[in-house]
Amino acid sequence: MKTQTQNFTNLNSSKLVNKILKNVIGLSIVVFFGSCMPDNEVEPYQPQPNGIALNNRFENNRIDDVEEFTVDAASGGIITGSQGTKVNFPPNVFGLNGSPVTGNVTVQLIEIYDKSDIILKNMSTLGERANGDKEALKSAGEFFIDAKQGANELELLGMIEVTSRNVAPGDMDWNMKLFRAGDDLNDTDNWVEADEDNNGEPDGVEFREAQGANGVMATYNFDLGSFGWSNLDRWYSFTGPKTEIFVDVPEGYDADNCAVFLYYDGENTAIARMDVYNETNEMFTEHYGLIPIGLEVHIIVVTEIDGQVYYAMQGTTIVDDHIEVISSLSPTTQTALESLINSLP
Repeated sequence: MKTQTQNFTNLNSSKLVNKILKNVIGLSIVVFFGSCMPDNEVEPYQPQPNGIALNNRFENNRIDDVEEFTVDAASGGIITGSQGTKVNFPPNVFGLNGSPVTGNVTVQLIEIYDKSDIILKNMSTLGERANGDKEALKSAGEFFIDAKQGANELELLGMIEVTSRNVAPGDMDWNMKLFRAGDDLNDTDNWVEADEDNNGEPDGVEFREAQGANGVMATYNFDLGSFGWSNLDRWYSFTGPKTEIFVDVPEGYDADNCAVFLYYDGENTAIARMDVYNETNEMFTEHYGLIPIGLEVHIIVVTEIDGQVYYAMQGTTIVDDHIEVISSLSPTTQTALESLINSLP
């Protein structure tokens, strides 16, 4: 590994410096406290970051965002989410063990368009190539669609059509394709580009005009042949020299108790989770080492301590062999953090 020298900040809180200090004065501290602390004195409680609680928060955020609709299985119908996503179910498309069902079915929908939802529902835009390489994606919307009848999980016997919320024509990205992930609400699989080998689903995304309140708008449209997570994405294209990035989080934080996200400034929905943790240098990094030098980004660290959200949000410009030092996390509410994330450039 290359020697990391650039872009150190807040070194007084860095794990690297802490390790050196520990080696130099650790024995003296032990001796001092051992001689001064009474045998029956109990150390005061120190709140610790809780990774289990954080993951539960992510899952509960997804559950809380589920919208439910009732559709007649025989006649089908169109549902519309609160953010404008439409799903068209043809007649007799709901099945159980290969046969159509009758009566009412319950359709579940989650629609994710904002960067705060991507982070706080832990649905980052990290894609996986056919060869296993992982790269960043830019999203135009993430969706979870499912259907149940009583206790029975249903399947699709044909194709359903999904239409995104209205988009200003000037904001349309004509390179969007369909990506898929897991079929369960709490799956956090990497996004994989849909193709003819993915349940026979087409990978095309159509672009249509729609009449909105502000005049002519546009929509993304695609078909699905199975329930679960789907995503409108394109591979994030990098130009120029690239580098690795490492994030040095405060002492006591690691891959088991916090989440670190990399947000690409100006891209709105290009957010990768830095879920690679280097045990040797105790720092987070990303899978692919393809971060463009000179790119402006924000590092976002999230955890939960004693039932409260803690966060750090730090903007930086990528340099060669980048190490970003996060000195501390601050308490906040989830609502306040959502607002801060959505206000990023």
